Amino acid sequence: MKLKPIYLLLALPLLFCSCRSSRSMQMEIQAMRTSLYYELSSAEYFGEKKQDVYLDFIPYSNMDYYTTSKRKGGYIIPLILYNIQSTRYMTRLGEGSLTQTYREFLTEALLAECNSSSCCNLIDNQKEIAADSTYRLNIKIVQNETGSKVILSTHTMLWFDGETIEMYHNKAGDAWTNLAIEALLTKNEEVLFEKTYQLDHTERTRDYRYDDSVMANEACLDLMGRSLSQATKQVVENISLELDMLLNPFK
Repeated sequence: MKLKPIYLLLALPLLFCSCRSSRSMQMEIQAMRTSLYYELSSAEYFGEKKQDVYLDFIPYSNMDYYTTSKRKGGYIIPLILYNIQSTRYMTRLGEGSLTQTYREFLTEALLAECNSSSCCNLIDNQKEIAADSTYRLNIKIVQNETGSKVILSTHTMLWFDGETIEMYHNKAGDAWTNLAIEALLTKNEEVLFEKTYQLDHTERTRDYRYDDSVMANEACLDLMGRSLSQATKQVVENISLELDMLLNPFK
């Protein structure tokens, strides 16, 4: 069958259809919020707790405030009457997209985990002032990066009467977190323990397809929130375990 020139002319614009700009994608995801979460799963400590450890104020979260989205390539497959256009956007999580600051979340996670699974009482030093002779835990967030990607794909079909049908196959990609947290335990200004916990975590995506970019961005943001939550959980559990092992001899 030979295509008439009119159908070829109608198909040409499909090859050059505009994709979403990085700015519009960024504005869309910046209007959304996600929550971090922490679930206790370590074995609970039932022994007597004789040691108090004061957690110093964590000064900053060490992450950008705004979530960013940048276009990082794509492709167009022109098949005259059936065309596929796909664009990839790399997204980086900012603290402004969280319902609470990351340092607040980390503080709450440390208090919950250590008071549940370790042999010490971890006390918020902002609420009760530590004496010079007590144990003090200082936490510094050295690295805190979380990202993912959104892929927007449009399948366009051109009928012979000039009508076009568009189908959308948008999705969020795997999320990743690079987290490094430094822990310093002192007593009477003597350093008892100092360690930096470095963790790279990947949160796998579910193979869902979404009809619009809003749903894909929401899925991307929630996936990044889960990735950062899980990375934090692993680091906090390690800190609690180290404290328990170090302070056990002093019980």
